[in-house]
Amino acid sequence: MNAGATHAFPLSGPINLSVRLGHGSAVVVAMDDLAEATVEITPREGTADLAERMTVEMSGPTLTVHAPRQGGLADLIAPWRPQGKAGVDVVITVPSGTALKAATFTASVTTKGRLAGADVATGSGTITLDEIDGDLTLRYGSADSSTERVTGSVVVRSGSGNARFGEVLGDLVSGCGNGRLEVGEVRGNVKARSGAGEAHLDAVHGDVDLASGSGPMSIGLPAGVPVKVDVTTGSGTVRSELPIEERPSSKAGAITVRARTGSGDVRLFRAATAA
Repeated sequence: MNAGATHAFPLSGPINLSVRLGHGSAVVVAMDDLAEATVEITPREGTADLAERMTVEMSGPTLTVHAPRQGGLADLIAPWRPQGKAGVDVVITVPSGTALKAATFTASVTTKGRLAGADVATGSGTITLDEIDGDLTLRYGSADSSTERVTGSVVVRSGSGNARFGEVLGDLVSGCGNGRLEVGEVRGNVKARSGAGEAHLDAVHGDVDLASGSGPMSIGLPAGVPVKVDVTTGSGTVRSELPIEERPSSKAGAITVRARTGSGDVRLFRAATAA
């Protein structure tokens, strides 16, 4: 395979995409009404040989884009090269609804458009996702992730780093050593555990269970829905901005909020979105 070449694969229906990349970047663009999927690989300085040895192939419904496993000294040196010189940049155009599985070392992963379920793992690459029409699994050692919309459920595990979600229609489960969890709206239940991290939920509609060794928490609760609250903090303060005069006429759809933090403030407020 020549470095910098673009590869095209005719399409006959939905596909799966498997990406494995050490260093550099992977951009996945999902588009409607595609006749073919394309893969464009651009080597960074000093990595032409790596680009030439990449595997790019379509086997059945699965498109594979894999860099060879470098290992040894190459993987140790590459992250410390000057910015922009390690690895390859890959742009992959696939049909909307493609299922994604991606694994990288330091390479960033970015998606644009609507993908089906996704499983993304990285050591320290930034993750930026647009719309995931299905379930999402994120795993990273030390990185930041940002996802606009997930129609299914989310599981995120990290050593350290922030995780932001615009809208999650299913459940959200998060576990991290240190970092900030920030969510615009969750329709399902939320369970988050952190050694030393923050949790900020702008609007919840299901049960909430948060626990952190240290870190503040804020939870936006919908109007007109009965809520059972169990909140404690070791050395912080608990502040409720909910109007105490509002009493729901029915217990239907009641949710439970449980929050525990060793040191950090806990804030409860009225969510801006409708129930």
